[in-house]
Amino acid sequence: MRLLEATGHVIDFEALKSGLLTVADQKVPVPAWIGAGGAAWAGVPLLHSDKLVGLVILAHPLVRRPLDWEDFDLFRTAGTQAASYLAEARSHEALANVQRFDEFNRRFAFIMHDIKNLVSQLSLVARNAERHADNPEFRADMVATLQSSVKKMNDLLARLSRGNSSDSEQLQASPLQDAVAGVAAAKRRSHPIELFGDPWIMALADPARLEQALAHLVQNAIDASRPDEPVRICYGQRSGEASIEVIDSGSGMSPDFVRTRLFQPFVSTKDGGFGIGAFEARTLIAGMGGRLEVESREGEGSRFTIYLPAAEAGFAPVNERMRA
Repeated sequence: MRLLEATGHVIDFEALKSGLLTVADQKVPVPAWIGAGGAAWAGVPLLHSDKLVGLVILAHPLVRRPLDWEDFDLFRTAGTQAASYLAEARSHEALANVQRFDEFNRRFAFIMHDIKNLVSQLSLVARNAERHADNPEFRADMVATLQSSVKKMNDLLARLSRGNSSDSEQLQASPLQDAVAGVAAAKRRSHPIELFGDPWIMALADPARLEQALAHLVQNAIDASRPDEPVRICYGQRSGEASIEVIDSGSGMSPDFVRTRLFQPFVSTKDGGFGIGAFEARTLIAGMGGRLEVESREGEGSRFTIYLPAAEAGFAPVNERMRA
């Protein structure tokens, strides 16, 4: 095999003497299994970038005849062509595997970010339990927090296991107030949240993805704010689109950071931050046909605005309209 790789020699099995292949005064034994049964006519090495990727054994034609120089030229050319196709196929397979791993790693990074937020929430409950375990209101709130955390962790596992299918969830008419109220209820346990909005506004969205994106933005606003400084969530309609604003009066961001780094994954201004909250929020919103805009001033705070297609109550999901 090393000889074939070095020389690209086409084996003429009729010319073998005592099982030895002679090339440029070198005599190399040919394994008996290669030409077993006497049916082998030619051995064509498949060379790609001077590497042997295979060996094709051709049987005799119906009319036996010796190989000539035209056969050798044809077999060398065909071997090179076949080797290039094999190499291309292997490259495509390797690229597909890399893309699958990249997609898995992307989803895993998102899930790690969500788990970090859940751990922070449960840690707060655990710390307060030592002081307020005898308070019935605290116990009720603790049970609600645990139930919510378990549900979110089950949702995370489901998202990881079903791969890309979450990107094709049905979009439906969803009240903005439901998503906003759910996020506010969870975040109020650790920070003051103020709500303003029209309870009748509906958006064409996937409720789970909308709530997830909103949770990222609200958590970022909380992290940027002082403990006694409330985060405001305003929801309504603008120019025919449903909108949700997350407003804080915290540290703010520079124009350069907003332009070049805010939506870059794994870039964070927070100690121990994953740097993918804003990136995932924008990805989720874009997947529902919406967009995310940001205004920020250093030392004054930030305003993140989600825009989604508006919908009327009773609006049929996208898949149902397509079937109709």
